[in-house]
Amino acid sequence: MRKRNAADKAATPPTVEEILATFRHEAPRHPLENQVEVTGETYYVNGIKRVFAQQGLPISATGSTLEMVTCVLVPNPWNPHDPNAIAVCVDGHQVGHLPAEICPDYAPRLIQLARRETLATGETRIWAKTDGGMVRARVTILIPEAYQFG
Repeated sequence: MRKRNAADKAATPPTVEEILATFRHEAPRHPLENQVEVTGETYYVNGIKRVFAQQGLPISATGSTLEMVTCVLVPNPWNPHDPNAIAVCVDGHQVGHLPAEICPDYAPRLIQLARRETLATGETRIWAKTDGGMVRARVTILIPEAYQFG
């Protein structure tokens, strides 16, 4: 990844990857009571494949599962589809988003945390399988309830 100069930073918002690389990731806030099915995995299959490769686990035709892997929540207010969007990342790769219906509860609190250059974390379970040359995946996360960030 190319380092952004001052003109780049002024002209465009940071990428999720840049934020992940530069902000501190706090330890998960317990209890992790909110089990959430991540959305958009279809759009982030390459990231999911990279996570499995980094963890040293091949994705098989019968299905492979990664358990208890740390996820990072990255508020994404510059998202053109939803200013409350929150990216879900694992091992430096985006694997999906929090569902739109819960983002309004989390976004303001996670943006406040990000203003202090800190990102919230949780635990992830990723299931994936190969199916006729395609990879199908499901990402489930455990995170604190939104109020725990206020």
